[in-house]
Amino acid sequence: MGTPKQMGAPARVRDSAGKMIIVGIVCFTGGLIAGYYGNYFLGNPIGSPALPVATSNPTPTQAPPMDPATFLASESALKSTLNSNPKDLNALIELGNLYYDNGKFGQAVESYGKALDIDPANVGVRTDRGSCYWSLGQADAAIAEFQKSLQVDPSHPQTLFNLGIVYLHGKNDVAGARMAWEKLLATNPNYPQRARLQEMLTSLGATSAAPGQPDKNKAGSSSMDDLFKRMKK
Repeated sequence: MGTPKQMGAPARVRDSAGKMIIVGIVCFTGGLIAGYYGNYFLGNPIGSPALPVATSNPTPTQAPPMDPATFLASESALKSTLNSNPKDLNALIELGNLYYDNGKFGQAVESYGKALDIDPANVGVRTDRGSCYWSLGQADAAIAEFQKSLQVDPSHPQTLFNLGIVYLHGKNDVAGARMAWEKLLATNPNYPQRARLQEMLTSLGATSAAPGQPDKNKAGSSSMDDLFKRMKK
């Protein structure tokens, strides 16, 4: 996406006209998830569910929000470009990234959606859009976006990571999370965070709770911010 993000705490994938990989978890209004994951990995990823969904970069760090003046100047420049050419794909993605990085997830969803109207097969952008939905507390919408991404690239690591996060923390679906993460490892043998993800899988325990039911073996816990960083790339 122009620069998609990752998920752990949803991170942005950053796969557009130039950059890419999978999920971390976003901070939600509401709380912190206590800390197993610590300093994990994805880019821009539930107290109330706001995981960071990871983006395409395996070792992402969520950029700090811009100061208001810089944000407004950047937003104005991108909007000016789009006023001249509403179909400028790169500008739409960069505007979505700007909103994503500054916690304006509803506006990011809109900008990413316009970019996807032009380039519906852009896995990075769609995965970042799913991470935004997750940060807005819309687990089902996030999962739907991740599933669409996987129809284009079934082994996209950031998407699979983010999907596992949302299944686990948004739907209490341990089996779904395990399936997504096991597929990630099976299809990406050189995944940079392989050892950490294997630890997460082990921590899920042999017995999974039924979807929708609390699970005592849920893969540890993590602060919203940390998970969000993993989700966006």
